[in-house]
Amino acid sequence: MKRTIGLVLLFLSGIAVVSAQQELGTSLIFDNWSANRLNPALWPEGKIVVGGPGIYNNLLVTNITYNDLFSTSAEGKTVLHVNQAIALLDDQNQVHESMDIESLSLGLRFGKVALSLSHAVRFNAFLDYPKTLPQLIWQGNAQFIGQEVGFGPNVQLNSFNELSLGLAYEITKGLTLAGKVKYLNGIASVSTERTDLRLYTSDDAYQLTLNADYRVNSAGALDYDGFSELTLDYDFGRFKTENFLSGNSGFAYDLGAKLELGRLTVAASALDLGGRIDWEKKVKNYTLNGVYDFEGLDVAQNILDDNAELGSALDSLKAIYQPEETSAAYSTQLLNRYYASATYDLTEQVTLGLTAYTDHDIHNDNQLAIGLGARFELLSWLDAGAVYGIRQKRYDNLGLNARFTLGPVELLTATDNILTVIQPKKSHSANFRIGLSAVFGRAKAENSTRSFF
Repeated sequence: MKRTIGLVLLFLSGIAVVSAQQELGTSLIFDNWSANRLNPALWPEGKIVVGGPGIYNNLLVTNITYNDLFSTSAEGKTVLHVNQAIALLDDQNQVHESMDIESLSLGLRFGKVALSLSHAVRFNAFLDYPKTLPQLIWQGNAQFIGQEVGFGPNVQLNSFNELSLGLAYEITKGLTLAGKVKYLNGIASVSTERTDLRLYTSDDAYQLTLNADYRVNSAGALDYDGFSELTLDYDFGRFKTENFLSGNSGFAYDLGAKLELGRLTVAASALDLGGRIDWEKKVKNYTLNGVYDFEGLDVAQNILDDNAELGSALDSLKAIYQPEETSAAYSTQLLNRYYASATYDLTEQVTLGLTAYTDHDIHNDNQLAIGLGARFELLSWLDAGAVYGIRQKRYDNLGLNARFTLGPVELLTATDNILTVIQPKKSHSANFRIGLSAVFGRAKAENSTRSFF
């Protein structure tokens, strides 16, 4: 039973707990309202835009997949391959997850000026963990006799409401500059401020020395009362008024530009600049700092196995490794994201595109993604596209998207990795967007019927 708990911890560390928001396909659909979230200078050709419910999700797991950890035997039973999965890990491994739930948005165009107002609930998560962490959890510390190994994970979980006000202005014919001011109100947070955990195992009766400088900050999410009383209450989708006015708040800013040069259109944006949330309400900090000694324990054998000594071992560990609890305010920062895109109208029905993405955060965990795409206007009510992407040094990213139009209503569905749908258990990433909008006051030319066929 305890070894199963250890496996769950490894599985969560490697797969389920998943901050980068890379939308390659959507960033090339310049005239769809969803693209406005990636560049405030991108607008549909209409006077009024109403954005309905929408959702975006992006998951990226490095080094291991579901099939690396599980398989099915000839008898139809699930077989675990924990050691095999651990062998595939790098020294450092990462999991990224971003999810946006968009509730309502409004766009109004007045000649060369356009204004927007929108609300969304956003969830960003980042986990950076060393290979030694699952090794200690599952395989034990006996393999590290005579060594000091670091195993502290960096965990960042933040959810918040985002209320944005945008302005776009066509300063000259074909050139539009835009910006957004975004008010952020925190829902919940778990954030490691310091991550130094080092364990030394002596060959003298398994004497352990833990050198620790580890601090976890939490707001409205984490309660710790000993090894057996650790509670994570993290519901990022809470729409309660008390969460929208939680007192944990901050701001972020978006900038964007679009230049039309005949058939060629180029665009660039910088998102979440200066993004920061100050967490001051319902805050708890847990700090483990110092050097701790303990004798006679092989972590895997005595914690993960079922045996009579487990209770006394945990009691001893609780007494020695008791973190200090405080309630000091702290801050978290949003990932700065950057897009540069270009499209070329090859014909009235075919558009080619190139897009690039990068980001920057305080941990210097930069990601780069490049996409090459094409869009086809298949029918008067349907256009579809494909994008080939390179992300995180992986070359197996093929995305598809489609836009369905019925009168003023548009439904966009998009994914940057269709292989996830076909072979989800072999994939390192998952990505999709669903966006609903209604555009009113289009120019008559936009309603003309034309078709690829």
